[in-house]
Amino acid sequence: MRLFLPCLFMLWLTLSARAQDSDPVNGGKAPSQTASSLKAPAATESTLRFEDFPAKIFQRKPAKNIQIHPNDSWAQAVKPDIREALKHGADFAGHFSVVLVNCGNACIAARMIDMRTGQLFWIPGGYQLDLEYHLASRLMRVAWVEPSENPVCVRQDFEWKGRKFVKRYEDREQVADSSECPGSAYVGKPPQ
Repeated sequence: MRLFLPCLFMLWLTLSARAQDSDPVNGGKAPSQTASSLKAPAATESTLRFEDFPAKIFQRKPAKNIQIHPNDSWAQAVKPDIREALKHGADFAGHFSVVLVNCGNACIAARMIDMRTGQLFWIPGGYQLDLEYHLASRLMRVAWVEPSENPVCVRQDFEWKGRKFVKRYEDREQVADSSECPGSAYVGKPPQ
């Protein structure tokens, strides 16, 4: 369902473009384009599917203790958020609970906690993070902004391989302003 609306929108755009190409006012031909009217190609979308990365779902009681290293100031500061995620149960790769914590203006930090062991893992990404993930899949979609004078919108797909993430797809698009990043259109939030 998360991908249905973006797909429907893309279908609408395609049909609209075809309708313009066959417009009888223009003689059924596409309008001519000059080099100045051509736009950069749209970002390519990942063809990876969540169902192609199945995960075995953990169905026992979660770990009681969270393994937080004493020098991990981020985890120490957001311990209540981590405990709350532990209560909600697994929502990624069968036995992980994703912890999203606001870290400032348009900033979200993400980690995941292993429900079996209580161990924390970093989720790849950066500024203005947006994620899509599912309980029964090891695939995680990440969209974020690489801040600089010329911000870059980054869209990536990662596969969880048991101890680390492995990148399976990446698309980078330079934009004038970070608010132009199409992360939300690329990635949807999982059901709560």
